[in-house]
This record gives sequence, structure tokens and C-alpha cells, in this order.
Amino acid sequence: MEIEQIRIILLISMLGIAAIFDVKSRMIPDVIWIVFGGIGAVLYAWDYDSITSYHVIAIITSVFVGIVLWRWKITGLADAFAVIVMAVILPVHYEFVMMPIVILVTAFFLVVMFVTVYNVSLNLSDVLRSRKINIFSEFKSESRHKKAFAFFAVHRKRKYEKFVIPTESSMRIMPDVKSFVFLSSRDKVMSDSQLQSNGMYVQSVPPLIIYMFGVAVFLLLPEIMSMFF
Repeated sequence: MEIEQIRIILLISMLGIAAIFDVKSRMIPDVIWIVFGGIGAVLYAWDYDSITSYHVIAIITSVFVGIVLWRWKITGLADAFAVIVMAVILPVHYEFVMMPIVILVTAFFLVVMFVTVYNVSLNLSDVLRSRKINIFSEFKSESRHKKAFAFFAVHRKRKYEKFVIPTESSMRIMPDVKSFVFLSSRDKVMSDSQLQSNGMYVQSVPPLIIYMFGVAVFLLLPEIMSMFF
């Protein structure tokens, strides 16, 4: 088995294991990144001659993107670690494709599309059920354009949802007056036991790493198939 094939197996295995933890608890043990990143780094002792300046650029770019996304609270720390370790394991494939960047961007696009459709579907369902056009009537102080954005970005929590981010707050002096708090950090995810109300407006947080896993399998499927057939 070639080193490149070992790297592909490492990448898929790491994302698959991490995805299981991400789905179950949104908590991924750091040991996963340490073990797989360490193995990926050690492999360079055998294929160091294949490393080009483009590989170095891909690694630096991926690490930079992962850190920036975490610092800007667009992704959680575990998602940033996933991008960084992917850069160590398989920075470039198919000659010029920066695999960590392509996997991240595609997965993020799919998540945004899913969340938008999910929010709109639930909000439309609430409108039809209540027969009220303004489903955000309790947010009296919010502008129309902010409510319009909320229609695509948030929804009222359902009982079956396990992990979400609260997106509303109330004033201490006027508890009936609510406002939107659009949080994007995946590190702010709360479980049912931490929420004060099941009927509050929340932001859905699909496990990003499972999308990364799916995208990685799709992109590397020809290589994976060639190993077994």
C-alpha cells in the first residue's frame, strides 16, 4: 500500500470517528487529533521527497483558515482542529487540490443550505399552524429586516432537537420584550437540560464534521474504490 493511500485511509478514519462523537455529544476528544495528526506527520519521514512548495502553502493556508474561522466564531474549536489535522495528513491530492480547504468549503456550503431550508420549513409550518403572518410578534423592538433574516436563520425549538444555540434574550426590566441574539459559534451549543424553555427561538447546529466526512468520502471515492477493486 502506498503512503498516499495510507493518508487517505487516515483522513477518512479520523473524520468518521470524530463525526460519531460530534453527532452524539458535540464533544470530540482531543486525543483523536493528536493521534491522527501525529501519524500523518510521521509519514513524512517516508515521502518527504514528494513534498513541494505547493504542499507547504496548502498546509499554511489550511491552518490559517482553521484558526481564523475559530477566532471569528464561525466554527467550533473541534472543527478548526479537524481542518488543521487534515492539512497535516493530506494537504494536497489530485495534483493541485487543497483537500482541507475544498472539504471545509463544500461541507460548510451544504450545512448552510440545509440549515436555511430547515429553518424556512419550520417557520412556514408555524405560520400555517398559527395563521399569523408575523411569527416574531414578541420581538417588538426588532426591525423588519432583522425579522426577515431570522425567518431564514432561526426557528422555534422542537422537542426532538437535542443540541441548539439560543438566539433570543429578554430585558430584565421588561421581560416581555425580546431581542434576537444571532450567535454563530458552535462552542455555544446547549443541550436540552441547559435550556430554559423548549419553545424559545434557537439556531440549529448540524455537526459540521459529519458533512466533512461525507464530502471527503465523495471526493476520494475513486481512490478508495481502487484500493479494494
